[in-house]
Amino acid sequence: MPLDLLARLLRSEETLREALIKEIPGYDRARLAFFCYNRVHLRALAFRITLLCELKDLRLLAGVKGDMLYQQATEYGIFEDRELETPRRRGVTLARTAHG
Repeated sequence: MPLDLLARLLRSEETLREALIKEIPGYDRARLAFFCYNRVHLRALAFRITLLCELKDLRLLAGVKGDMLYQQATEYGIFEDRELETPRRRGVTLARTAHG
């Protein structure tokens, strides 16, 4: 996988990113989805790529794991919108807990 393509995907806006992903041949797109999925910091991108994959390509590449990735990507899409609407709570820091 060319690193310049990955860099363009990470830096581009959503519409351009989707167009770039769609240009990648199906099997290679599935490979890219798994490549990103195996790197936690790229997991959101992996789910976006997966949703643009054909299930048959994911299955051909990884069998049952392809089904699992597709299901996770679908569920991520459902919860992602909800997370944007709800305000985030501030986490507890060590400084706050140390002072009692």
